[in-house]
Amino acid sequence: MSIIDNLVYDRTQADVDRVFTLKNKILTEGLSSLSAEEKTEYMAGMKGAYNYGDMNRVGQAVAYIANRMTSLPGQLAAYRAEKGVADDPIYQVPYDPSSVVVAAKTNWAMGDTPTQSLVKAYLNNLTVLRKQLTLPPDAPLVPSSLDNLTFSTANNIEYLLYVIDTTLTEVETELYSKIDRTVDAFAYVGLYNCGE
Repeated sequence: MSIIDNLVYDRTQADVDRVFTLKNKILTEGLSSLSAEEKTEYMAGMKGAYNYGDMNRVGQAVAYIANRMTSLPGQLAAYRAEKGVADDPIYQVPYDPSSVVVAAKTNWAMGDTPTQSLVKAYLNNLTVLRKQLTLPPDAPLVPSSLDNLTFSTANNIEYLLYVIDTTLTEVETELYSKIDRTVDAFAYVGLYNCGE
């Protein structure tokens, strides 16, 4: 299981409304007015509130995907060498691994304020990853800001990371498959023993 499995992109208006219901109860009647279950729910990081837990999850997913993107070329090269397949452009990733440079912040804490520079870096990380691969036409765009963040925008941010990771997995699978098919073709035509 990876961080991608923990991404949240199914927030609803009902989730947001629940946050406001509990928040209003606290503001009008005090924290002690919450039941034990409500306190636990409120303090656990509610799905309808975008907070430090969400920011950390996105940062972790960005770091995870960036690491996959930068390490994949080396993994493919090692696999080709193991299988005796020469390097060729058809076995290369369709992006420039050196351009996958992100500054993923994964240590947000309760009370941290996302400054303009931190938000800019947060969104830039998404932009860097999004431009590496050809994504499906319905893949979400990177928002231009986090001002007036809605649950739909929050969903789109995390869904975009899911789509990028899924597309990267498809690319990875296809490249390994090409190497395997080349090995199978060599065996089929007897090139393994050629020249012996």
